[in-house]
Amino acid sequence: MRTASARISPHRTAPPRIAPTRIGPALWLGVVTVFAGVPVLWMVLTSFQPMTDLVGTGQHLLPRHLTGHAYREVVADFPFGQWFVNSLLVAGAVVAGNLVFDTLAAYGLSRFRFRGRQAVLTLILANLMIPTQVILVPLYLVMRDLGWINTYWALIVPFLASPTGIFLLRQHFITLPVQLDEAAAIDGAGRMRTLVSVLLPNSWAALGTVAVLKFMWTWGEFAWPSLVTNDEGLRTLPVGLAGFQNQFAPRWDLLMAGSVLAAIPVVLAFVLLQRFFVRGLTGGAVKE
Repeated sequence: MRTASARISPHRTAPPRIAPTRIGPALWLGVVTVFAGVPVLWMVLTSFQPMTDLVGTGQHLLPRHLTGHAYREVVADFPFGQWFVNSLLVAGAVVAGNLVFDTLAAYGLSRFRFRGRQAVLTLILANLMIPTQVILVPLYLVMRDLGWINTYWALIVPFLASPTGIFLLRQHFITLPVQLDEAAAIDGAGRMRTLVSVLLPNSWAALGTVAVLKFMWTWGEFAWPSLVTNDEGLRTLPVGLAGFQNQFAPRWDLLMAGSVLAAIPVVLAFVLLQRFFVRGLTGGAVKE
């Protein structure tokens, strides 16, 4: 005879089942992940291989020898530290300027009613459609006339404000109720006090998105720094690393090692601010 404990079977939960409609998107995301991750993996593996394994008959699909010599050579024999500091200084100044000037412009366009407001907004949106390469020559001539060629001013000042940041922040401010401004005005707060004390504390997602976008763009910019800088001490990381890829003897090991080191700040910035990123991009998706 079975005992009472034997007759009572423990409750078993059914294993989770994947809906058939989710298999396709999951496979597609897997393909995209592999497609995007393989070049990064190749870059990291290449940076740890000696140059003899990367050229001629020594090439192999999988690395045979791993060494950190390329990292030591990049840091010790080249002004990599100066390039890194220049990129950090330029990117930090551009991000700070965008957070200030884009916020002020977006606040004015979202809260003030003035003649020509729609025309200003249209011009900002039109700037989003103009490729940066189109304005490089006119912008270079302006920098030359100001005497800013081969200075930090030329690297920073032209990008202290951006139409992308103004548009994203303006769309975000529209989602914030006007009653917040009215309540602050009743308490005696002016426009700037309302912006700093009421609106900005509710805008961390949008501000984080603008900061990440501008940092990534400025950190990886090559065309403009290579055009306005001639002194090696003013080069940023993309311009400095491009010197390893010369016509006759490209140093792929040094280029990949420097690229891995240069990618670390961008990855850290995205990881630390990723929770703001999606919310900031989708937060202003409303109709005015």
